[in-house]
Amino acid sequence: MVKKETLEKIIAFRDDRDWKQFHTVKDLCLGLNIEVSELQEIFLWKSQEQIEAIKESNHEKIGDELADIFIFIAYLCNDLNIDLEIALQKKIKLNNEKYPVNKSKGNNKKYSEL
Repeated sequence: MVKKETLEKIIAFRDDRDWKQFHTVKDLCLGLNIEVSELQEIFLWKSQEQIEAIKESNHEKIGDELADIFIFIAYLCNDLNIDLEIALQKKIKLNNEKYPVNKSKGNNKKYSEL
């Protein structure tokens, strides 16, 4: 997972600029959606063959967009007092229960349809 030091740098960057006042949960969620849309735009209307080429040619841009997404997630976790590592571990456990390998391997059905 991401180091605590990195998370602290993300929050310090915002705090040094006094931007927390603009970061309501609503606005962070909207901003997160915009950042995800910027990542999606890279792949929009592309064939699988074009996507494979884009993954190489736009590798740095894709990384930048993923970093922006993560920064918004870090802000939300900080402001909502969510330990992402704990939340992820709980979700992994829940997903393992909902999607047992013997029922879901190679299957794209939702857990309620297995």
